[in-house]
Amino acid sequence: MARVRDFGPAAIKNYSSPRLQGDWRSRLFFENRAWQFVIFLPRWLAKHDEQEEICTAHDERLLEGLLQRDFGGCTSSLSSFRGIGYRGSQVETNIHAQVIVLASRWRGTTRYFRALREELEACSGEETILILRQELVIV
Repeated sequence: MARVRDFGPAAIKNYSSPRLQGDWRSRLFFENRAWQFVIFLPRWLAKHDEQEEICTAHDERLLEGLLQRDFGGCTSSLSSFRGIGYRGSQVETNIHAQVIVLASRWRGTTRYFRALREELEACSGEETILILRQELVIV
């Protein structure tokens, strides 16, 4: 699917809460579990010898700014990740940026990332944006 529009952080505004962030100063936070969310942001679709932009560098900066505001920071890889698979009967290659966020374990956190996934899918035109949630034990 073709790109639709720029990423709109305002679509996530109603899901923002101070409870999303872990309290990094609290020893209790470090002695408990947290969630790590891994966002695979599709940047390019490669078919044959062509590349089609899906999410732009501007979208990626907006996403990182949103995550910095709502979670106090994020981690981005300098390298990209390649995914290969079928869309219908055709093989395609997607090039992804990966953004990682540590968050508190709270019901609202899951709602936040579901809304984020819906916004990323709507603006990119992609059927599925992968956002993975992993439970972490911080030592």
